[in-house]
Amino acid sequence: MKGRSSVALLALVLAVVVGPALPAQADSTVRLSQDVVHHLDAATLLGPVAPTQHLTVGVALKNPNEAAETAYLKSLYDPSSSNYQNFLDPDAFNTQFGVPAATFQATQTWLTGAGLHVQTIGGVTNYVLADGSAAQVAAAFGTALNNYTAGGRTFYANAQAPAVPAALPVMTVLGLNNFNRFRTPHVTPASGTPKTTVAAATNVPQTGILTPQALWSIYDQPSTNLGNGQSMAIFGWGVTPDTVAHLRSFESEFGLPQVPVSVNYYGATDTPDTNDGADIEWDLDTKASTGMAPNVTSETLYFGHHNSDADILAALTAWVNDKRGPMQGSASFGECENIPAAEPVIGTDGLEEPGDAVLKQAVIEGRTLFASTGDTGSSCPIVPVNTNGVATQAYPALNYPSASPYAVAVGGTVLNSDGGNPPKRLTETAWEFTGGGNSTQIPAPSYQAGVAPTQFRGTPDVAAISGDVATGNGMAITDSNGADQQGAGTSLSSPLWVGMWTRIQAAAAKKGLGFANYSLYKQGKSSSYGNDFFDVTVGDNVPYPAKPGWDNTTGWGTPDVANLMKDLTGRTTPAKNVAVPVPATAAPTTTCGNLFSDASGDDSFVVQGQTLGAQGADPQLDILGGQALLSADGQTLRTILTVRDLSTTIPTGGTENDYNFVWFLGGVEYFTQLAVEPGGIVNAYDGQVVHISLETRFQQLHVVTGKITPGPNGTVEVDVPLANIGSPTAGQVLTQPSATAYVRVGVLAGSLQTVDSGGPNANYVVGPC
Repeated sequence: MKGRSSVALLALVLAVVVGPALPAQADSTVRLSQDVVHHLDAATLLGPVAPTQHLTVGVALKNPNEAAETAYLKSLYDPSSSNYQNFLDPDAFNTQFGVPAATFQATQTWLTGAGLHVQTIGGVTNYVLADGSAAQVAAAFGTALNNYTAGGRTFYANAQAPAVPAALPVMTVLGLNNFNRFRTPHVTPASGTPKTTVAAATNVPQTGILTPQALWSIYDQPSTNLGNGQSMAIFGWGVTPDTVAHLRSFESEFGLPQVPVSVNYYGATDTPDTNDGADIEWDLDTKASTGMAPNVTSETLYFGHHNSDADILAALTAWVNDKRGPMQGSASFGECENIPAAEPVIGTDGLEEPGDAVLKQAVIEGRTLFASTGDTGSSCPIVPVNTNGVATQAYPALNYPSASPYAVAVGGTVLNSDGGNPPKRLTETAWEFTGGGNSTQIPAPSYQAGVAPTQFRGTPDVAAISGDVATGNGMAITDSNGADQQGAGTSLSSPLWVGMWTRIQAAAAKKGLGFANYSLYKQGKSSSYGNDFFDVTVGDNVPYPAKPGWDNTTGWGTPDVANLMKDLTGRTTPAKNVAVPVPATAAPTTTCGNLFSDASGDDSFVVQGQTLGAQGADPQLDILGGQALLSADGQTLRTILTVRDLSTTIPTGGTENDYNFVWFLGGVEYFTQLAVEPGGIVNAYDGQVVHISLETRFQQLHVVTGKITPGPNGTVEVDVPLANIGSPTAGQVLTQPSATAYVRVGVLAGSLQTVDSGGPNANYVVGPC
């Protein structure tokens, strides 16, 4: 057999394994005309790819009976059909509609015969990865591979359409170019100097970052169902060095159970995993999803080693063929759909055809992929400059996979809370940079009948808070140091929706509700629309305005989870009573004793990066511990801070010493504050911590009673009426109590400079000591 071509070798395999019924000549090939970089002539040729450069390609095969597959899908979501909600598992799908094992084996033989190393995915027969040198890949697919540059990007690509055996049902070959790369929206940390202002209102509107519990309240997510018995998937790529550690900090801060997390990698292993800074996206995805559904049994990250089409398709394919895989997942990334008429824009067909085939299988299995619509308004980012949340781009295309008819496209809103206890919606408007629009290539799916403004797919389907990366609006996320940051963009909206849908799925009987869009559009078109969704009617994403009903900015709007759950499942409790393990590091609770302690001598007064005095030089600001006590009549809470050597001395350069004691109740962050002014004057306040734009502010609401006891181990005490802090009742828990000592610098309401802090450690249970 030495010297025989891979195509000739395939002929022998097909004759033995597949039989003589294949109509094409075994030695014949066909060229896949769409597997090219379109308008490549507009790029500058740099020269051939080095023959020894290692490349990985993905070969996707067509399922043999697409018409039957489509008919079965239609019957699954038709209440009058005997197949209604008879979702298939991966084995049943592959038996009924998948690529035959013999064909898959013949594909592998062809690739190995070309000298390539083959990598399969468990249970998958319609997709295979193969790697080898550039010279081997070029020979296998009958095309030269060259390096090019265009628009500030350098990339490699095949010079002509790849040739593949005509006897095999090859749909597409991915990886012959690296022009396409998936992108994530960025996440801008909230920062700024804490400020103090006085307000007369009882509740302070929250226009900055919101806690997970605040979103539970605003989106009416029932406390009786936190996703029990369900699991979730997150899709992404590359390194995840601190994702789980940061999730644990987030869970600790907000009093959530520890969700078991596993990371599974797929795709090319010949080069180091992508390290493009996207790991902050995976931090956001895991926190947003589990923050909405904290009682899930697990979360699985299906990750490509790289952000290439070949690797991402491998991850999606692994999910839909995972017999015990989650029924819902989120993809906070995208790439532009190709518009052939958009001359002379360079682009590829990317993942659309093979991606739709995989996601169609997911829908037949009853699974749902939620996907971000993007952060560049009604355009798609084609230039290699990050304009997410800053500016739109001119390319009139949708982001994929949100554009897929087999995915739920999620847009973004700017959501402000009224600051109440529990918090409610003050305003919710369309974010100006939320993705959304109409495809010019992808037909409108059946569930969009009577809704989509054109004959083509319209997005988004639904929306949730994306916040605004420019103003600080969004959801609080946490790094390993416990510092809150702003999570924002539609890459926040999508994982929020997967968490909220998971709660709804937890209430559904049997195999669940299936692909979410059929249910969401059913309710959107029904008389229950006003109960199940908040209709966002203010704002636009240029040129599409938010308007009553479905629109291209926020779809149907944002959910009322409890009402949706009840209308779709008839209940607001989990269908399965699955126990949720208490995390090993769960914060202890107490009604007496210290809530936290802090080391002695760690105070440090720093202004604009300059340390004023040595560490430990300000013992009057060195916090050692904190506790809370309920008054004998049960009407007043006393917060107590112990300080190393308390005095009324204000450090040089400062105008006031502030001692702030902070905690959470019902998603609202409350504080007591004792201010020591020049001359030893003491004033005490209570209020709420608010995040406005990129600033954190201590909004003083009431003047209350406070005192100091100077000397070693001196104390700072503030008495606050329970009515001022959300009226907690006996047994309620004040979570994450902590304290910070500040020096105010400057005149009037000058900036606060942190000198020392302590906590959180134990939570406080309201009750007599």
